[in-house]
Amino acid sequence: MAGLAVTVAFANLLTKENFGTYQFILSMAAIIGSCTLSNMSTAITREVANGSEGALRYGFRVQLQWSAAMALVSLSVALYYILIDNTTLAIGFLIVGTFSPFMVGFGLGHSYLIGKQLFKESVLFGMWRKPIPLIALLGSLAFTRDPIILVFVYFASSTLSSYLLYLYIVKKFRLPTENNEDMVNYSKHLSFIALISVIGSNLDKILIFHFIGPAAAATYALALLPVKHMQSAFGLLRKMAFPKFSKRNYSELQETLPRKVRLGILTSAMLVAIYILTAPYVFKLLFPTYPEAILISQVLALLVLSVPRGFYTLAFTAHQMKRELYLSRLTLPALTIFFLLILLPPYGIWGVVAALFISHLVVNILIRYLFNRRVTTQTFKQPNGY
Repeated sequence: MAGLAVTVAFANLLTKENFGTYQFILSMAAIIGSCTLSNMSTAITREVANGSEGALRYGFRVQLQWSAAMALVSLSVALYYILIDNTTLAIGFLIVGTFSPFMVGFGLGHSYLIGKQLFKESVLFGMWRKPIPLIALLGSLAFTRDPIILVFVYFASSTLSSYLLYLYIVKKFRLPTENNEDMVNYSKHLSFIALISVIGSNLDKILIFHFIGPAAAATYALALLPVKHMQSAFGLLRKMAFPKFSKRNYSELQETLPRKVRLGILTSAMLVAIYILTAPYVFKLLFPTYPEAILISQVLALLVLSVPRGFYTLAFTAHQMKRELYLSRLTLPALTIFFLLILLPPYGIWGVVAALFISHLVVNILIRYLFNRRVTTQTFKQPNGY
């Protein structure tokens, strides 16, 4: 809700160009943030779920060592924009490079709570952490509309709130430090996969910014916003399920998971139908200056139907099935990038929409194939199909 409140304020108070610039920097920051052990959090959650109390502090230490790559990439991007005389973006990426390593590192604290299955504490701590960036950003709007100042406020306040949460968790649970090279090695595999995935999931906004302009990037970001919020609901369920998946026998998951995925598809279909019917009223109320985003958002909402497939890849992750992870997680961004480059130049935003749908359809089929193939090769009982 905090993110939605900030987006509503930005969309109504900033020009489309400034809002698009802000969104572009955040999209690029997501890619830059993956130039490290970006999935260390998943590896920590898995180790904590299996009894390793020292995984968080050791993971944080290793994360910071690897985060030098983020600073170097940010500096390189900033130098590029200096060379082409775009001081605004140059300063923006210097800010990203300064804060991202610490923001990502301190953000690992939440993974400990998920691994311990302290879901109530996770929600409460999350609610405590989010007001700091929210108050800082909304307060900044009273004095400035400059996207670069807003980027600085976002990263500085988010880093501070993550640090306070990390410090509280370490002191509250008196966490030791335990070397765990297996965790680091597994996080390397997950992080490489995440790097390609993050590029694929943010390239659409970056290409729209460069090919069509910041105003179009702002429109697309708002069209995608409700989809992200619907997806986040399933993301919370996946976080809660991950420790349980790590402890349960994989053959048992193969028996029970398809039925739960079907239930997830049915639930997501209901959410999508409700959203499609209410979208015109939502945009008229929250984003009255972006009527062109309504139809785009209604069509993009159909992508939520593919979200429950994430429980299959969650099973792959929980049981360190690296081959299945590489195939399932890398295919989507690879296809997305391929079709974006083909369809965006001639068809604009609708080319982006088509690229996303084609990619998700192919990957849905692939993931279910990998899930079933694992069953037949290990002579487990075949689960029921859809």
